Order: sequence, then structure tokens, then C-alpha cells
Amino acid sequence: MVDQHILLQDIIGEHGKRVQNLKRYYPYFCLSDMSFSQYRDGLFEALDMGYIVMALLRFFIEKNNFLEQYVTYEEYSEFVLALIKRDFNIFPSEADGEELVSYIFDKITNGGKPFVYEYFDPADKKKKSIRVRYFDSHLEEETVVYSVTTEGVEFYLDTKEVKDESAINVSQLLLEKMIKSQNFKGGTDVVRRINNEVGRLNTKRNEVLNLLGTDVFAGVRAFEDFFKTGMRWFADEQKLFDKNKELLEKALLRAKQDNLDALEEIYRLDMELKKAINKHGELLSACMELQKKVDETVGQAKLSRLRSSFDFKDALVRIMNDDRPEVLKVLVEPLLGINVRKMFNFAVIDDMLSYPPERGEEAEKVEKNVEITDYVYEDELEERRINDNFAFLVKRLFDYLKEAGRFSLKEFNGYLEAKTGPELFSNSDYYTFMVHLSQKKEYDVALFMEKPDTFLEGIMAEIMKEADMEEYRDYRFRLNMAEGQETLRLNAVFEITNIEFERSI
Repeated sequence: MVDQHILLQDIIGEHGKRVQNLKRYYPYFCLSDMSFSQYRDGLFEALDMGYIVMALLRFFIEKNNFLEQYVTYEEYSEFVLALIKRDFNIFPSEADGEELVSYIFDKITNGGKPFVYEYFDPADKKKKSIRVRYFDSHLEEETVVYSVTTEGVEFYLDTKEVKDESAINVSQLLLEKMIKSQNFKGGTDVVRRINNEVGRLNTKRNEVLNLLGTDVFAGVRAFEDFFKTGMRWFADEQKLFDKNKELLEKALLRAKQDNLDALEEIYRLDMELKKAINKHGELLSACMELQKKVDETVGQAKLSRLRSSFDFKDALVRIMNDDRPEVLKVLVEPLLGINVRKMFNFAVIDDMLSYPPERGEEAEKVEKNVEITDYVYEDELEERRINDNFAFLVKRLFDYLKEAGRFSLKEFNGYLEAKTGPELFSNSDYYTFMVHLSQKKEYDVALFMEKPDTFLEGIMAEIMKEADMEEYRDYRFRLNMAEGQETLRLNAVFEITNIEFERSI
């Protein structure tokens, strides 16, 4: 019976933690299960998406973590095309290759949305969902760049044995190389990541401290784990800090004599490094205090176990675990001599008779004060914004197709500017919409409402279900690149290739 209880606790209580560890695998198996047999009538059926994903993870880790560079779409495209030709002996044409790498990119990024892993939590008795992605993007100097997420790195590292090492040590070795190669700007970014790691360790220390106050045994286990993964590297980390500080001081002296242009970057790196050293020293002091707190709490817990009360249930469980029924004699014998006779004190009868009765009991008012909290993730806000902006552009496109029938992107931009103003061309969603729209040369509303083929077609299919879009459900239109590859300059900053739109129906 006790073993059954422990088994149920292991299944129910630890399920949430196990799912959190499993989530990093979910996108890989979703992608590896994808077949190319339905794409282009099986022209590239020999491709293995699982292998491509693993190769891309290694490529992004090399670029992001070792070379400290973000990946552009052009670099991604060049890598995937080379991989397809080298490893699968498939040599697509230039047009087919561009379409293929775009199709693969749409799949590995899940159309710009995270993979949602749903599971049932038996502890809370409700379904929950976890959002996870392998690749992320952001805008840097008017260019969209891509990087691998921590889930992607953790998944890739789980597939092979790696040496357990301090993240701060690894970053400091990288910082040493950057200082020696005079890449002071890159070194500043590395030190900022060191500061982030110090902040993470400090947060972990606070979690251990809070857990120690509620559950001593769980707190001690968490402290031991924290010591193995963080505290035991402090001495080595401090030595590397001193070494890098000395290297930076020498670089500063050389820069004052030879290269005045690098002084500003060196000063900035020096400030970040001093901040990191101070934070690391504060973390070391806090961890020493945590060690003292653990020792004091464990001592108090040992003392508190010598209490006057006795837990018979706990004693019964231990007797059953040890299989020693003879110990029950020690527990039962003292109870056999107890005087169970009870005497009533007649002196309290007067008090009972003189006690005024209650006039009436008032029911306790229970006010329902239920706080409804709607949690909205950051990527959900972005998804709503993108859907709203795409819906606006799709509706204006079909309105203009109805009005003009045949027109250029330049004319369409003028139509949009009259509707919204020139600030539209400063919105990144406009350019994202045009990139998605250019993935196909021809669109048939009836076909993509039945089975959308791209991320944009999925959004357009939902928009076409609205009542005010019924008149456009039989439309077909083509996209033709303008002759001579004419480019349009927007806001004196952005350039975009002109496109000819032509409605068939």
C-alpha cells in the first residue's frame, strides 16, 4: 500500500518537471515526421527534414555561439542549398532551389509561430501548453537576422556527450581570445552575457533560499545541485577574471600609444568587465551566506525533530518499510495502562445554567472575489499584430484588384499611402507581407480556401470567410516581376522590387 502511494506520487508530482525536460524534443519530432512527398509532386522526396534540422542547429550554434554572429537569410539559404547538393545529390534549378529553401525555412520556423506542446497536468487536473521554438529572429540595423534559441542548443547538446563546464568559464575563454584579437566590441557582448549568467545564478540562489524556508530536505537537495553546477567553479572564474583584466590593461596601454580609435571600445569593455567582477564578487558573498544559512537551517531541523509530540502515522510507515512488526509492542504497551475513566465536575452546572443563550446565529457572508487573469505571451501579441496588419493589406489588395484589375506595386503603394499615410512604409509588417506574397506567382482564392499551401494563404483563407469578402471568393490573380528588375525606394531608406499584379477573374 505504501509502495503504491509512493509510485502515484512519482507519477503525478513529477510529471510537470518531466514534460518541461521533454519540451525541447517536441519541435524536432514534429519536423522529422514531415515528408517531402506532398511537396512539388514528390520531386524532393529523398530529403530528410530531421537531418536538415540537426545540420541547421549545428550551423546556427557555430555562427551564434562560436563566431558571435547572427545568421542572415542569405547565409541560411546558401548553407541549405550546399547541404542538399552535397549530402543528397539533388541539384535543383536556381528558381526551384530558392522556392525549396523558402519552404524549408517556413517549416522549421513554423510560419513564424512557436510549436505548442499540449499535455495534461495530473497535479492541477487540467490541460496545459508549452511554447517552444528552435530559431528566433529580430531586427538589427534594418536587417532581419536569426539565431538559435536556448531550447535548440539544449536539444542539440543532449544528442551527444559534452563536458560539464561553467558557462562563465567558457565565456571568459572566448573573451580572452577576443581581447587578444582586438575585437573589443565583441568582447563587450561576451561580458554582457557573463553578467546575464551571474544574474541567472543569483536568481537560482534566491530560489534555493526560498525553497529552504518551506522544505528543508528539498532545499538541501537544491543547494547541492546548485553547488555542483555553479559554486564549485568560483575559484577558476575569479582567476580568469583577473587574467582578462590584466590583458585588457595591456591592450589599453598599447591603444594609447598606437591605436587611438580603439580607446572608446576598450573603455566600454573595461566598464562592463568591472561591473561583471563586482557582480561576481557579490554573488560569491551571497553564496557564502547561503552556505551558512543551509548549515543553520539543517541544524534547526535536526533539533526540531526531537519534539514532545509523536507522529504515529509516520512511525507506522517506517515500521512497514523496515518490516519489523515487533516494534508495535513498544508503541502499544504504554497505551494499555491509561486511565480512561472520565469525571464530570458538578461545579460547572451553575455556569451552564447562567450562560445566556445566543439570540441567533448569523451566517457568514462569503464574498466571491475571483481574480481572472488572462496571460498573454509576447509572441501572441506579435501574432495578433501581424494578423491584423496582414488582414488590412489583404483587404486593400483585393479592393484594388476589383477597382483596377491590372496595376503595379508602385500604383498599389500610392493607393495604400492615400489610405494610411507614408508611415505605412516604416512598418516592418508591410515588407514581411510582400515577402510572403512573393513566394507564389499565382493565387486562386477558391483553392487556398480549401487547402492553404503557405502561411499567408492560411491567413487569407480565414479573411475570405468574412461576410464582406464574399464577392472575392472566385478571384484569381498573378504576380509578374517588372522587366529590368525595377526597384522602388520607400522612405528614402528601403528598396523593394516592383511587381505587376494582374487579375484573371
